[in-house]
Amino acid sequence: MLNQFQVYLVQKGYKEFSISGNPSTAIDYAWRVAKVCEKENCTIKQLSENINTILKQYGHYGKKWTIGRRSHESYINALKQFAKFALAQSI
Repeated sequence: MLNQFQVYLVQKGYKEFSISGNPSTAIDYAWRVAKVCEKENCTIKQLSENINTILKQYGHYGKKWTIGRRSHESYINALKQFAKFALAQSI
């Protein structure tokens, strides 16, 4: 499912690789979602089923905001995009 998420991001205009060939946003966001799964001890499917709860925890004023705001808020931004992806998958 992470590969599908990465493809979804590329289709939405996020870059997979930078001009210099380094991994870019699409790869980074998929990696960050995988890291959240590790931290939450859940599968990607479980994360997609509970994404709204997870978003609240990692968002502003959530108890895991210190993680959510890391790297210019990349974790919370990745989770927000994953929520959109999960919603699109369920439609």
